[in-house]
Amino acid sequence: MPQIYIFLLAVLAITVLVGRRHFIFSREKHEQFKKEVAVKIQESKKIEHVEMKKRFKDELVREQRGQKFDIAKFRDEMRKAEMAMAKKQWSEAKKYLIQATALSNDEVPVTIKLAGVYMDSGDIKKAETIYRRLIEVAPDNPEIYENLGKILVKKKQYKEAIQAYVRAVELDEKDDKKFIALGRLYQLLMRYSIAAECYRRAAELKPREVEYMFLLADACKADEDYDNALFSYEKILTIEPYNERAKTGASDVRLKQKEVESFLQ
Repeated sequence: MPQIYIFLLAVLAITVLVGRRHFIFSREKHEQFKKEVAVKIQESKKIEHVEMKKRFKDELVREQRGQKFDIAKFRDEMRKAEMAMAKKQWSEAKKYLIQATALSNDEVPVTIKLAGVYMDSGDIKKAETIYRRLIEVAPDNPEIYENLGKILVKKKQYKEAIQAYVRAVELDEKDDKKFIALGRLYQLLMRYSIAAECYRRAAELKPREVEYMFLLADACKADEDYDNALFSYEKILTIEPYNERAKTGASDVRLKQKEVESFLQ
């Protein structure tokens, strides 16, 4: 009899172990299945989002092809918008620009102006929304990134603003003002060597722009790059020999150089 009990207990133990193992395996399979389903749902959402954007663009193109471009009416709306903008009549400007957008065969330039009106009128949130949407439609337009950068500066989101301006100068390397704006941002974050490089690029584009040379000299000085700071001040003096600010800056840098030399001796 004891042998039968031992046998039954052994069978029971084996059954429990097998059942537990099956339960754990089933639970792991279930969790894995849930993860796979979640991944597929996420992938489907991404595909659906891309397809939705493509359908929207295709429908917009079809709609625009079906419309006859009334250039006279479009120009009239733009003229009214420009006049309203000059007078800072923002509500009127928005109205005319929205009407011009509906008439235009290329809505991007008009929408950029509309976003600018929202920004100038103080509605930064609306302007930012429009610029971010425009990036999806025209990702290679430097003006959009530049204006988005201005908004992000107003919001004191400096790192994001730098990203926007970096993209803007990548797309348009011939605009000195974009380099200056980017340099000011880097200088604000005390990244003086990068700021100096931005100012240098701007000064190369406008070699007789004295203010750019001052920015470059000041950034080099802050970075303790006294040789390039002095070079910049002396270059200013070749353009404006009697510039007192440049003379003072050059003298200060020479003193700094002597202090460094005496310290190293």
